[in-house]
Amino acid sequence: MRLFMFITLILSTFSTSANSISLVDVPVDVFVNKGKTNFDSIFYKTEIESLVKELFEEGILYHDYTLEVHPNSNFKTYWSVFKDKWNLVDLNNDGNGELIMQGLTTVFDEKEFVEIYNKLDGKWTKIHGEVGRLLAYKIHPNTKKIILYQHRYPCCNSASHTIITARMIRNKIITSSRFFVGRDSGDMVGPFYPDSVNYGFAFLQLKKNTLLRWSPEVVSKNAFRGYSETNAIVHFDKGAYYKILYNGDKWHFVLMYSGIVDEKAVVINALNFVNKPVYGWIETNNE
Repeated sequence: MRLFMFITLILSTFSTSANSISLVDVPVDVFVNKGKTNFDSIFYKTEIESLVKELFEEGILYHDYTLEVHPNSNFKTYWSVFKDKWNLVDLNNDGNGELIMQGLTTVFDEKEFVEIYNKLDGKWTKIHGEVGRLLAYKIHPNTKKIILYQHRYPCCNSASHTIITARMIRNKIITSSRFFVGRDSGDMVGPFYPDSVNYGFAFLQLKKNTLLRWSPEVVSKNAFRGYSETNAIVHFDKGAYYKILYNGDKWHFVLMYSGIVDEKAVVINALNFVNKPVYGWIETNNE
């Protein structure tokens, strides 16, 4: 009976997760310029089981079947469940691989995680841990270092997405991020991005105060049911820097880099985005 109840709880948890997360899959080319997705070409598994066992025995993992969560667990059980989530990757091209884990860490998780561990002076250290999944990667043409791109997608009633860029510098992961909004649950008016974009080099400046919207039309009713009547994100000041990624007749899909107005908004807290680029749509006559 207890086993049945436990299995029911697990199935219920996964069912809830599947229904609450939103817009998990986004087009790589829209959000990562020339990003690559063949991760098998940078991942490898040489001696990975013994390396993950070192992590396990150090007691720094907080996944199901680890010692920190289940004190009576053992590595054999843990590895049987999690072995497909682990890979090695040499991010800084120094000949030493970093351990990277992607996936759900417990049966109660709603979203996946990406975790990176680095071994320094004989000891493993967690250097990155973010909600989301890997989206793409690039290899620097000169240093051959690997840059990872991660998509942090929303769950529940949120519509917030973050594209995280992760680089390994001096044995640490340095991140930057960009933001957009959207849901595929039918309660939010889209489209949230075009089918294709062109990342040019030119930065432009707004000629007047301009409203950034999350879809290419003026919506004044039921734009985000239960939260916002309009599809407004936030205004940007005259002189704000941006790039046009999609050049439409009436609407441009843009990436705003500066000039956010400190104002009350439904889907964004402007103070948190002073230095964070934001994707969205502006009318062509508002440039």
